[in-house]
Amino acid sequence: MPRDATSDLPPSAYREVAPAAPLRAGLACAWTYQAPSRPAAEVLVIPDGCVDLIWADDEVFVAGPDPIAQTASIAPGALLTAIRFAPGAAQAFLGLPLRNITGQRVALRDLWGRRARRLTDGLAFDAADPADRLRSLQHAVARQGLPTADPAMRALFTRLAHSDAASPARLARELGIGERTLRRRCHDAFGYGPKTLARILRLQRFLRTPADLPLLRRALDAGYGDASHLVRDTRLLTGLTPTDLLAQRHG
Repeated sequence: MPRDATSDLPPSAYREVAPAAPLRAGLACAWTYQAPSRPAAEVLVIPDGCVDLIWADDEVFVAGPDPIAQTASIAPGALLTAIRFAPGAAQAFLGLPLRNITGQRVALRDLWGRRARRLTDGLAFDAADPADRLRSLQHAVARQGLPTADPAMRALFTRLAHSDAASPARLARELGIGERTLRRRCHDAFGYGPKTLARILRLQRFLRTPADLPLLRRALDAGYGDASHLVRDTRLLTGLTPTDLLAQRHG
């Protein structure tokens, strides 16, 4: 599924590829998703600290950073084509602080006005092949100027993505900026502050731990202090217990 979602839909419908060479500094990946023809149940999209630009039918929209899980449904047979910005790169490309679109799905024309036409006019709307649509979208994005990541915010994301990440105060010192400035820049670059971002990335680490390990071992390996810490964070971010979240994720 697009982004990080729990679903029992066929995984082969989702295809993720490396971005085109000119875009690799500013994109994490590009992806397509072909929804099945049968009606789909709602899926739970788990926060992951990412921002995607998604082309669906004749609309291009931005999937802003989610602070908590959101439910989503995709029309039967829909083809989604998207790019995922590298950490810290979406703000500059979109031209606005991501705090403005936290938890939202916003049409690009509503963010850019007439400027959005310069991107959408370059899309091959008559293309039916997912690979052709993916090339078309990446080419249209590149014509707007190559996305580039804020080096300090990319470094912050990289540090917080590890289980031994330091406190925000220490990270601010390492980056040579004040703690208040760090919070403000993190809100602008990711849509929320460093503590929330760290919580989201910790849950993502937990979801990537080997499924055959005991739950407590998975929690400790991901950076949780104990099982109750995992339960609190999982309920806060998804509304589910860790066991229920894993059951949904793996069908």
